[in-house]
Amino acid sequence: MRATFRILRYGRRYKGSLVSTSRSFTSTAPIKQTQVHADLAKVFDDQNYFNAVSHNSPSYKLPFSFSKQETGLFKNESLTSPSGLVQFSKQSLEDAKSLVKEMLSDKSRQGKLDYIKKLDQLSDTLCRVIDVAEFIRIVHPSSKWIDAAQQTHEILFEYMNQLNTNVELYTTLIDVLNDSQIASELTEEEIKVGEYLKQDFERSGIHMDPETRNNFVAITQEISLLGSHFNNEINTLDSHWCPITANDFESIEDSQIKKDLLSVQSRYNGEKVAHEYYVPLVARLPYSILTKCKSSELRRKIWVSLHNASSDSINILNRFVSYRALLSKMLGYKSYAHYQLEHKMAKSPENVMAFLGNIQQSLKNSTVLDELKLLNEFKDEKKEYQDNDSLIESIKPWDRDLLLSRMQKNKQQDNAVAQSKISEYFSVGTVIAGLNKLFESLYNVSFVPEATLKGEVWENNQVRKLKVIDNKSDMLLGYLYLDFWSPKVMPSHFTIVCSRRLHSWENEAEYSQNVQLDGKYQLPVISLVCNFRDQSHRSGPTLLSLDQVDTIFHEMGHAMHSMIGRTELHNLSGTRCATDFVEIPSVLMESFSKDLRVLSKIGKHYQTGEPIPKDLLQQAHHDKNTLSACETFMQSKMATLDQKLHGSEMVDKLALGLGEADSTALYHAIESELKVFADKWSTWHGKFPHLFSYGAVYYSYLLDRAIAEKLWRGLFDKDPWSKEAGTKYKESVLKWGGTKDPWLCLADALGIEELKKGNSRAMELIGKNASL
Repeated sequence: MRATFRILRYGRRYKGSLVSTSRSFTSTAPIKQTQVHADLAKVFDDQNYFNAVSHNSPSYKLPFSFSKQETGLFKNESLTSPSGLVQFSKQSLEDAKSLVKEMLSDKSRQGKLDYIKKLDQLSDTLCRVIDVAEFIRIVHPSSKWIDAAQQTHEILFEYMNQLNTNVELYTTLIDVLNDSQIASELTEEEIKVGEYLKQDFERSGIHMDPETRNNFVAITQEISLLGSHFNNEINTLDSHWCPITANDFESIEDSQIKKDLLSVQSRYNGEKVAHEYYVPLVARLPYSILTKCKSSELRRKIWVSLHNASSDSINILNRFVSYRALLSKMLGYKSYAHYQLEHKMAKSPENVMAFLGNIQQSLKNSTVLDELKLLNEFKDEKKEYQDNDSLIESIKPWDRDLLLSRMQKNKQQDNAVAQSKISEYFSVGTVIAGLNKLFESLYNVSFVPEATLKGEVWENNQVRKLKVIDNKSDMLLGYLYLDFWSPKVMPSHFTIVCSRRLHSWENEAEYSQNVQLDGKYQLPVISLVCNFRDQSHRSGPTLLSLDQVDTIFHEMGHAMHSMIGRTELHNLSGTRCATDFVEIPSVLMESFSKDLRVLSKIGKHYQTGEPIPKDLLQQAHHDKNTLSACETFMQSKMATLDQKLHGSEMVDKLALGLGEADSTALYHAIESELKVFADKWSTWHGKFPHLFSYGAVYYSYLLDRAIAEKLWRGLFDKDPWSKEAGTKYKESVLKWGGTKDPWLCLADALGIEELKKGNSRAMELIGKNASL
């Protein structure tokens, strides 16, 4: 994620010679598209072929050209070693300081005209270092590189804070924006970036008196520290054992569970009580009890123990929520939620709560009830309920795993066979080639494999590099570095470099040593990293489950947003848009990965090349979506808690001197009110990291899913391969990055004028009849 203030906004989640825009094919004869797709799949699925690509082996006749040059990570010539990263950060720091000095000393008319562009350049100079360092810290296998990335952060951190509170930078920006003659000559994009930067300066307390600002900075730093501690405590428990009674033990029907439980009693080193047994809250034993034991009381004890957070986690959560309330009060907002949402799509907590209410009502009245009725059929004592609320309240959270396992038991063997078979039609290479075919159809954009130079990637045998080409103009849009076999990273999308135009005063020859260029544009560099490692050492290709196919489509949605969203300024390029808009392209891609018309055209058997049988696909697709509505409803409950914890009640409580927030009482109250799998016993909210990382913005996942559903229905539902629909979406949404109001983008894409206002009615239209 990006830093709080836009001038130092990091790349979305988490350099070499001038690059030609021509393709890497060297044959004089045209290469058929079927051959391109086959070669693309082989690059990912055939390790021998990939090795030949990497080393220009004469034993393969390959349609790619190669060079034996050496470079640094992502073709940044400074990043040939860990020490090079540190030196790159020091040089970038000096470049940034020099640029700031130049900006503040140039009082000329031209200096004012260039001021916002130079602020954007300043941001880019620092972000290129921070983004690649953050990537290295998370992904790179070498501890030396990771240490260098940490050192890089320390080198830049203090200066970043200085910039965010630099009064002269802020007042000069105000002068530029308030000068009507200067403003009239600026582009809309420059004015928008200027306004964003102004807002971010002010949201950092820069307009406060020095003493108040110092207090503000101290509180901000304390929140950051608490957040770090909160994330570190997520998996901590007050006790790793759950005591149960002798009666609980005797109620266990499965003899193997009893045997396993007895075998671990000697490991318990706490104070023992007569006639008690102790269940370890690790490994498979507690989950075996939840899925197999009939005793509701026993399952309740295990479920609550598993879901309890440590008391330290709850205390930390209460503290940072209270500090956030204080922070918002200092800035003159009704609440932290009002502060966070002011410049988001939702605009206000009231709009968010209305949206969540619509979603919850829609789900509860339809698919949630259907799923609960289905679960009810697998209870030991089946019962007819007079009303829906009675049914909802009868199924406890600790019943879910037992009833779900029973529901799936009869189909378990068939499901396992189906899932195993389905994977044979979706190798990594098949999916990437399929995405290439889809993007060619929708956007007239294609992938072209390119061999990497020595030092360009972090794992030579794993990382594949693709050029992204606009077929109509033959223009190079950017680069993708794909690693599907990382041993340490959950699926992630990293922006290493953002697109932006180079300015007349920048030295192109020097600049191109650290950034890949296309004419006068800095090309976006994106990395997608996944942990599909289980099969990476087998002789054949890596075969994927449908969930993993969803993951690749999702992350590729972010990547294409970055590629197509080419803008003049880096602060608005690609995924640099409103937080509650940024997930829309990725979530929409999941609609494609779930559509049988797409999967049936993409899925090819990794050995025979035969297309996937439709009946197999339909069965696997149906089994995959069990309880999806209930999962979405529970997500909406956490979004409600997120709003309430950061709402005006917390500010009022502080004003009345009533002490810190009581997150547990609020959590249980919301669970009781919303009912579905209601948790009135555990402190699971203390294990939910998004309460810190997304404070007051967690609803955005649901909002983006609802918007993506509207886009799917409005554009792609009739034909997911439609070039007309793809062009409409590309021109209305993707190409703008963050330069255009998201509501205007949606209104254009869907042809709904009411959405342009972006008010409560627009939120209502998005949430109404949503089937998430």
